[in-house]
Amino acid sequence: MTNRYTIQDIFLKYGDEYIKNHNLSKEQFKVFNAIRNCGTKELGYHICTCEDCGEEYFGFNSCRNRHCPMCQNYAREKWIQKESSYLLDSRYFHIVTTVPYELNEIFLYNQKICYDILFKANSESILQLANDPKWLGAKVGITSILHTWGQTMEFHPHIHSIVTGGGLKNNHWISCNKDYLFKVQVLSSLFRKKFLSYLKHEHSNLVLNNKLKDMKSFNKFLEPLYNKTWITFIEPPKGKTENVIEYVGRYSFRVAISNKRIKNIENGKVTFEYKDYKDNSKIKLMTITAFEFIRRFLLHVLPDRFTKIKHYGLLANRNKKNNIRFCRFLISKIITNEFISSTSRKVHIFKCKKCGSTNFTYSFNYDIHRLCYL
Repeated sequence: MTNRYTIQDIFLKYGDEYIKNHNLSKEQFKVFNAIRNCGTKELGYHICTCEDCGEEYFGFNSCRNRHCPMCQNYAREKWIQKESSYLLDSRYFHIVTTVPYELNEIFLYNQKICYDILFKANSESILQLANDPKWLGAKVGITSILHTWGQTMEFHPHIHSIVTGGGLKNNHWISCNKDYLFKVQVLSSLFRKKFLSYLKHEHSNLVLNNKLKDMKSFNKFLEPLYNKTWITFIEPPKGKTENVIEYVGRYSFRVAISNKRIKNIENGKVTFEYKDYKDNSKIKLMTITAFEFIRRFLLHVLPDRFTKIKHYGLLANRNKKNNIRFCRFLISKIITNEFISSTSRKVHIFKCKKCGSTNFTYSFNYDIHRLCYL
């Protein structure tokens, strides 16, 4: 069933007026136009011709923008299908690291630098603690995913990491048989220390307000953050090994808000549902102006070409295939192609309604006026 309300509806109805009164960055304007034009005549059309029976199918082109909720399903399923081939017969932990709200302004004006620091501090902290003999004493594999929003779309940068519950040490596989890799307080403390250290190092490259431009003032601003608890979360493994795919699928290609959460659009206001974690994760409704909704959504547009999913340790791209092959050999429970196929979600394949064939040729056209002859 098609969702009744979409982000595209909001952009089409209130977008022009919003642009007149707000300045958008180049990246935000690109995303705004992509979502507004997705699946419409503005992006042209394509014709699929069945090679077996000649039947033709027409469709408008999608925008394929990574911030568009309508274009993420297929991309997510393809990515999961690919990444599932690297799945180990091991436990997996879900780790979340966040930064305090006091740093939000610095993040917003220095997104690429701050997001890079966030990834670096997160991965180094996990790898360092996992390699410590006090905890696991081995090199683990990490898949990290950047999110910049909370349930109400407010700016809340944090990283979800899926971490192998075991690792390599001197050509041996070391398994974690506990419900935690290391204590969450230890991770929080180390992550905080690394992040603030790297942020100080980048001071001269940051865009800051006048009060923080000199190093002394900047250090004074950061000082209270050393004594503040940075929220960190480590979720123990649940169920079977293949459940890690659900973890990755849930967080990998998510955007700030999905269309199904939008419940109403009227009188210049938008109502959407959210999960209130402070009240036993109850589902509640929030109503805000359409302009505020657009502002919040555009807060989460990433810098151009910025990679929001990164791999570290055993899963680092350079030696990923060799590491996984060696780990499977050591674990002595090689995951077969049948296992991978059964745990991967099936990617939807378009079939000809007339003959059932899946063989098509595609032609793309951006001259919408030709449609009158089809």
